Amino acid sequence: SSPKPFWLSGVAKETCAAFAQALVTAKMPSPLKSRAGKKSVAEMKAELNSLHKPPARLVEAIFNKYHQICLESEPPLTEIQIQEPDVNWKALVMSLPPPQNSSVLGCGIRRVLLKQADCVYEGIYRFHVERRDLTMVMFEFRDAYDDAYHHYKDKSFKDDVDTALRAAILPHLTQFKELHCKDSQMELVSHISGVALPWEKAVVQHFPVTFKILLDAFLVENQLDMELIKLDFDPDHGYRIKDPEIFDKWRTFHRSQAQYRIISTDEAMEQDHL
Repeated sequence: SSPKPFWLSGVAKETCAAFAQALVTAKMPSPLKSRAGKKSVAEMKAELNSLHKPPARLVEAIFNKYHQICLESEPPLTEIQIQEPDVNWKALVMSLPPPQNSSVLGCGIRRVLLKQADCVYEGIYRFHVERRDLTMVMFEFRDAYDDAYHHYKDKSFKDDVDTALRAAILPHLTQFKELHCKDSQMELVSHISGVALPWEKAVVQHFPVTFKILLDAFLVENQLDMELIKLDFDPDHGYRIKDPEIFDKWRTFHRSQAQYRIISTDEAMEQDHL
């Protein structure tokens, strides 16, 4: 009879069995051993995330946190340093639209503060960058998230629109003060108390028709929704009206309808409106 093929012989069977047993008992190399001493995937992701700008939700939470701290103080704090070491402020600033990003960054960030904005409307807080040369500049963090995933620019915030509208008519108020100066001595008289006031202590108040009534009438007349008035960044007042047609219409309306009186800064603190 012809000999059996090798794979059917006893030697071949013993060899296959020994090989199979070796596969079972052999210690396979662990992928964790090959990564010994190296960072995990989660650690590498965390490092990459630290290079990106923080999520908008986190920045909003930081703003609200420090804003509340300012308001809870008596009197309210005008500024407070932001103590959030895990936030990449440079990445946030560089996400602002150009050339605003470069102008805000300047020579580098020394620290970040939440500070009252120097604008015509009191009580408005914004993030401020203090640069390495100790100069300071304000920025609006929402401008860094003007993309398809965020909707800050779909609607404007009413307080921001109010700020822009007041800034637009600020020259009218200044002109009124100038017209009421006595003999160019920069001295004005309160319409409430009759007390003489230096320029810096005199406030122009919309009276008897309030600013709010004027604004509501303007919005109705032009069929405008306050939240849909688009804004641009303004270095002096925080915001300005983006649409030049709305800007001109508002200034023309205000000039023709507004009435004023002079009051002191102390008297202004007791008023419900200016």
